[in-house]
Amino acid sequence: MRLQKVTGFIVYGFPLGEADQIISCFTSSGNLIKFIAKGSRKVKSKSAAAVQLFILGEYVIYCGKGLPILRQADIIDSFSPLRRDWAKSGAAFAAMELCRLLIAEEARETEAFQLVMTYMLHLKTEDYEPIVFDSFRLKLAASLGYEMGFSHCSQCGGPLESGWLYWPAGGAVCTRCRGQGKTHVNTENLLLLQALGQRSFSQLKGQYSSQAMTATKIVDSLINWLTEGKTKAQAFRSLFEG
Repeated sequence: MRLQKVTGFIVYGFPLGEADQIISCFTSSGNLIKFIAKGSRKVKSKSAAAVQLFILGEYVIYCGKGLPILRQADIIDSFSPLRRDWAKSGAAFAAMELCRLLIAEEARETEAFQLVMTYMLHLKTEDYEPIVFDSFRLKLAASLGYEMGFSHCSQCGGPLESGWLYWPAGGAVCTRCRGQGKTHVNTENLLLLQALGQRSFSQLKGQYSSQAMTATKIVDSLINWLTEGKTKAQAFRSLFEG
């Protein structure tokens, strides 16, 4: 079938020639696909608005030789409230960057897509909160198969009251299993991380403000490990949280 219709978020656009773009789209089927949007960089292009970052749209693409070609694009949700708010747009850009870096083609990460949708809809109606953003990032990692444990040692399985973070082992480890773990976490830290992974975004609203910096530091460490330090939007949190 040469014509294919997909629904998804635009996570990246790379310039191609003078007027075209190579678009990366995280689809509702949980896959990351790429297609060419011809003329989308022109001011009067009909498809320009529909291929902006973090647009949720419906796209008809023609699959022939090489990359598919965009034939039709319709916006489902532009998330305009996010575009009028510096902090919200920064969080949305960072979320899309994570999708681009962590989602593979033909990955079928439908749980991750639903999580991204839930977070974007949350941002649309609620204020940006760093603790909720960190919860989203931790949950996204878990949905992609990188769920980290913080209640029991990820090596020996013993209960934890404190420990060390060692991501290759799967989360926190006890002192006996420390190995290369360098970041120490106390009971309060462990309970915080458990809450970020288990509670809904609405339940986290206005909570743990005194521990927000700790959460950010820990989750930043996880994301840097997962992406091999390739994140850029995450590094600008100090700007959109200011």
